[in-house]
Amino acid sequence: MNRLGRVLIISLIIAVIVVAFGTSFFFWIKRPVTGKGHEVVRNFPFASLKSLDEWDERALVRKETKYVLTNNDGRKCVKAFSEDSASALYVKQRLSHERPIFVSWDWKAEKFPLRRDEETLEEKDEFDFVAQVYVIFDARYFLNSKAIQYVWTEKLPAGTVATSPYTKNVKMLVLESGSANEWKHAERDIQKDYRDLFGEDLGKDVVAVSFMTDSDSTDSSAAAYYGNISIGYLETPEGGMEKDKKTGENELFSFIYKVPFLKKFLNARERGQPSDT
Repeated sequence: MNRLGRVLIISLIIAVIVVAFGTSFFFWIKRPVTGKGHEVVRNFPFASLKSLDEWDERALVRKETKYVLTNNDGRKCVKAFSEDSASALYVKQRLSHERPIFVSWDWKAEKFPLRRDEETLEEKDEFDFVAQVYVIFDARYFLNSKAIQYVWTEKLPAGTVATSPYTKNVKMLVLESGSANEWKHAERDIQKDYRDLFGEDLGKDVVAVSFMTDSDSTDSSAAAYYGNISIGYLETPEGGMEKDKKTGENELFSFIYKVPFLKKFLNARERGQPSDT
């Protein structure tokens, strides 16, 4: 086959693939990823004026925390200001527990709630924190939902764990402690954290992610910043993106071999014989 013939055959193959599969065939090579190669299902950079439209608010007391889009240290973000208030922003998103899940975010503490007593995770009195991020898991009944509560505390050391004084279904983990006066980044392996905190493997999907700043229990005020929240799946050699890529490739070749003239052409090429196409 001459060069022109090969070009025509290749062009025809591409045309047939595009017509048959459309843009969906190229899905695996267009998956959004982070710098680490994770598969990002949703990302919230809070860069537009409508960034908070995707988030719902849940008030925990009569007075709500104020959440506003702003710019801090040159980055777009959400500022949370609580004045004797407690409400959380949350977004619903299902992530399969059968794949390794990650949640990442940036945050910064500005003003801690003013306490009269020693800070603790185990008492309902003065149960306020400058910054918190929740990962919420599926349950048949809402009251049975489990969650991980990541906390920025003022004095408790990072790594401190506890069960929420309000429910045994919420496990708490301190990630940051003290006023850093700078942005901090967090990225969590949800299956690992769930296993470490609940003592069992994760068997339910993630259904929501939330963040909150509150100060109602201390009758004081608090302020923090949240930015660049991402949720999705960790890259793994045996699954995730690599598995999807191989699946896409297999589907392509399976399709090609179902088309008689394409099958004839490829078989001839494999045997090193000229095709009479």
